Amino acid sequence: MEKQGDNMPWVEKYRPKSIKEMALPVARINRQRVNLAETLMDFINSFFKEMERINEENKKIKAFNRTATKKEQKNIIKLAPDKAAVLLEGPPGIGKTSIVYALANDLNMEVIETNASETRTRESLENRLKETTKSRGIIDFIKETRRKLILIDEIDGIYGVKDRGAVPAIKDMIEETQFPIIMCSNEYKQSLQPIYNMIKRFEVLPLSKEEILKITQNIIKKENIRSLTNKDLELIIDKNDGDLRGIINDLQGMNLEVKDEDKSQFIKSLNRNSTKEIFTLIRELFQEVNSLKEARDLTDKSDVDYNFLYKWVNENLPSFTVNNAEIAEAMENLSLADEIFGRIRKNMEWSLLPYFFDLFSGGVALSIDKRHKSKGFRKVTFPRYVTSGSLSAAEQDLINKIKLKYDISDNEIIQDFLPFLKLLSNSSRKMLKEISEWFDLDAREKKKITI
Repeated sequence: MEKQGDNMPWVEKYRPKSIKEMALPVARINRQRVNLAETLMDFINSFFKEMERINEENKKIKAFNRTATKKEQKNIIKLAPDKAAVLLEGPPGIGKTSIVYALANDLNMEVIETNASETRTRESLENRLKETTKSRGIIDFIKETRRKLILIDEIDGIYGVKDRGAVPAIKDMIEETQFPIIMCSNEYKQSLQPIYNMIKRFEVLPLSKEEILKITQNIIKKENIRSLTNKDLELIIDKNDGDLRGIINDLQGMNLEVKDEDKSQFIKSLNRNSTKEIFTLIRELFQEVNSLKEARDLTDKSDVDYNFLYKWVNENLPSFTVNNAEIAEAMENLSLADEIFGRIRKNMEWSLLPYFFDLFSGGVALSIDKRHKSKGFRKVTFPRYVTSGSLSAAEQDLINKIKLKYDISDNEIIQDFLPFLKLLSNSSRKMLKEISEWFDLDAREKKKITI
């Protein structure tokens, strides 16, 4: 009999329920080290205390203004932005989101989460959060409910002309919210400077290797994994470069049936976000798959993150069919997959995950008639909403160094600049040397433009 939770990804299964269960990463504000848990706890408690005082004062002001002349009327009091919101900035997979949920559990609060990289216009952000941030809602007046904590993840996913309305929308939310806001980002973005100027920005660092070892050894013990050697574990940790989420995903991948021979090659192949792997997978999914079983086999053997792969399928569908009926059927399956994933996240119904996979992979691929499948080359593009969390540490470091020289977005670098840079770098050793010196590349980063 299958145990409950067997279908659950380990990153969710072992997500800390309390801040006491966490190995907290080092955090700094203006280069000064702070206790992240204590500081965030104080921020949340102080927020509600201040809002209670301000709301009482505003009641008196509104009552006064109803009978006062326009000249005599007083301005409504607002909470200072740096007391309404904070930002956690650090590499992907180090536990920023887990800290928010652990704190919320400890304080018996409800987390209202949105991903800024997926709701990148003013209208979409307001539709998701406007009512939550401004009022308690009708239900709260009927019966006591939990306080809310607003989580806006991946705000560094906002970029470009289409997103210009999103930054002012976030600024307005900070000024008008009735609930504390915690935002997370993977990296610094110049375009977010107006938000940085308003609030406290925590620099969150990866966990030490010793802390990661303790966490992973605990998981290994609980999952009764006996075939993993210390050398294997060291290789997994080093490969992920501080990304605890990636390490846990790799441990789960190692728990599959693998022969007891040297696993080093298998571990190295567990690269969830490898560009080459995803490009190949997308082409095979749309051009080679002819049955649901084939789609399952393809996604099963890949270690690409499920939510990340969904975005790639969604983005690249129009490249592989122009038939309106096929696109409509495929989009219907993508919509159902998104609905199921929302239910999984909301109710923790991880037993539904196979249906999510089937709909966005097999359901989409099989929407294209066999007669229309082309074996020729089709361009595969990065999702519009992809962020630095989808790249390796070396790739992201390379992108950051390019951005120090040129004012262009991550997406433009990935799609347009890097292919050109690789072409130049491979043309001659002299050119590679000049490029490396110009961008100050280390050996890891240099490798990314020569393969």
